[in-house]
Amino acid sequence: MKLWSAGVYWPVWLGLFVGTFLLREIAALATGHPEATLSDWVWKVLRITQNETPAAWSATDYLIFGVWVVLFTWLTWHFFFRRFT
Repeated sequence: MKLWSAGVYWPVWLGLFVGTFLLREIAALATGHPEATLSDWVWKVLRITQNETPAAWSATDYLIFGVWVVLFTWLTWHFFFRRFT
């Protein structure tokens, strides 16, 4: 068996990706620096304000939201229901 076969590669990659993401997010929140989180970065880049309605979104906001919804909808149906293969 190859060391980096699909049976080993994907779980290791996913574990490292999620682990480093969560480590950074938790550290930022635990040390009182919420400005160092992914969500804060997205809010700054998209200039989203608190209690902003979707009617006030820009085209970029809608595009990124659409990509997010499509990606996670597709992955959910693909992984758990074996659709869209």
